[in-house]
Amino acid sequence: MNEDTDQALYEIKVPVFNIERFAIHDGPGIRTTVFLQGCPLRCVWCANPESQTAVPKLMHLRNKCTGCGICESNCPNKAITVTAGRACIDRNKCKSCGKCAETCPNECMRISGEMMSLSDIRTLILRDRDYYDDSGGGVTFSGGEGLLHFKSLEPLLKDLKECGIHIAFETCGQVDPVIIRKAVQYADCFLFDVKSSDRERFEEYTGGDLDRIFDNLAYLAGNYPDRTIVRIPVIPGFNYEDNGIYDILSIISKMRVDHAELLPYHTLGRTKYEQLGLEYGGADKPLDKGALEVFCRAGKDMGLDIKAG
Repeated sequence: MNEDTDQALYEIKVPVFNIERFAIHDGPGIRTTVFLQGCPLRCVWCANPESQTAVPKLMHLRNKCTGCGICESNCPNKAITVTAGRACIDRNKCKSCGKCAETCPNECMRISGEMMSLSDIRTLILRDRDYYDDSGGGVTFSGGEGLLHFKSLEPLLKDLKECGIHIAFETCGQVDPVIIRKAVQYADCFLFDVKSSDRERFEEYTGGDLDRIFDNLAYLAGNYPDRTIVRIPVIPGFNYEDNGIYDILSIISKMRVDHAELLPYHTLGRTKYEQLGLEYGGADKPLDKGALEVFCRAGKDMGLDIKAG
């Protein structure tokens, strides 16, 4: 590590809402997954709504709240009032300063997200280096959007590359093509989400630009097929019915994508919406993995190496 890189690792910070060690579903082998805050999409079924913006978010676990009023007394922005035995948060006034979380005796308030230095992230990643070596694992930058903070991450990526750490990015593809082309010098694997083939429907449910996403995927699949894994979340009410999944499979097979994974819809993010005071827009029930087998067979018939995740 040169002196400039060492200095950058200590000085540069990025917003992180979770770091998961010993992850086994975010790329090959045993991995450390760094979940970064901030995402260009607004998927109505998002499993991590607290990650959509790159700023900390106040999470309120109402079922643990006793209405003691301590948070109300300590809120500098007068954003909390106790009503009917529960704390109620005015999200327009709340600045996510964390005073309520610091003083809540029931731990029903918490702040999701913090600014972490690249140096601290590096320390956590290298802690499990032996496990990476034994399993063929490494680090995955996810989110939110794993490539959103690429420029800030670059000194860390250079260092990890020099250390021989396998690097993966999980991406929705809604990023500047220049970033994709720069990321390939560090990335050993891209976990690339493809959610739809219907441009209007995709924009309505996510706010995204499907043309940009497919352009980025075409570049990766055309130049680095061995590093590209397409992940297709199967979502009731969005792409599960009609021919949504079949259309996606047809498109990516024509792009000569080698590997694809089907991800069954789940409702694990529902409680997070409640904690953020938001309305959940996803389906009521999760999707059984067995429901994906028909799509797996179709993908294999199209020449894809595909599995249900």
